[in-house]
Amino acid sequence: MPITNKQLHQEMLDMKQDIRDIKKRLLDPDQGTISRVNKNTSFRKGAQKTLWSIWLVIVGILGKLIFWN
Repeated sequence: MPITNKQLHQEMLDMKQDIRDIKKRLLDPDQGTISRVNKNTSFRKGAQKTLWSIWLVIVGILGKLIFWN
């Protein structure tokens, strides 16, 4: 059964709508995937600094306990 121009046109419109939905999910500034990835990255960078600070304090305390009586 051959595909008519109307069917082709309708399939193209459906595909355009699907692409719009995908772009909205990815690029939405409030709930989009890209925005969530950026928030996650900034949180990890802040948490990494905090963890390094805690690690240095622990090493300092252990050094004081071992070397200074």
